[in-house]
Amino acid sequence: MTATTAPAPYVDPFVDHPGVEYPFSISDIARATARLLGTGWTADSGYWGVTGKVFGPYVAEFGFLVDHEGDLCIVFDPIEDDDFPAATLPDGVRDFDGGVFLVEASALDGLDDLAERAAAAILAVSGYDPADFDFESSASRQHHVDTGRYLRKGEAEEA
Repeated sequence: MTATTAPAPYVDPFVDHPGVEYPFSISDIARATARLLGTGWTADSGYWGVTGKVFGPYVAEFGFLVDHEGDLCIVFDPIEDDDFPAATLPDGVRDFDGGVFLVEASALDGLDDLAERAAAAILAVSGYDPADFDFESSASRQHHVDTGRYLRKGEAEEA
């Protein structure tokens, strides 16, 4: 009779070190994107960091999520008041019903690269130009405090 040795038990390398498999969350991408977009843009994390939202000087919000196919998506509802132009999307960004996604994006691309690609997509979709917005007047700053959004140039005088 020969003795057999039991195989070594499986040891999950992530059990003792949670968070090492993915060094950043989807909400981290949203926050890094808002920082790149600059003045007038902010971000918020969804539950557990698995989603995020970027808010800018528009009514529309840009939601970050991973869809059922594993694509990093930016979803939005282009409200007519926002007057978004017909977008020419940057390389590596494709549209779908309800938003855009970053083609073949993965955590291996790194937080900075993903944020740069996401910012480029949002700029293309929204047609954002900081010169169109009033970041200086007290009326626009108060509007930002009240709503999280700055007024377009000329709107403060109309109010």
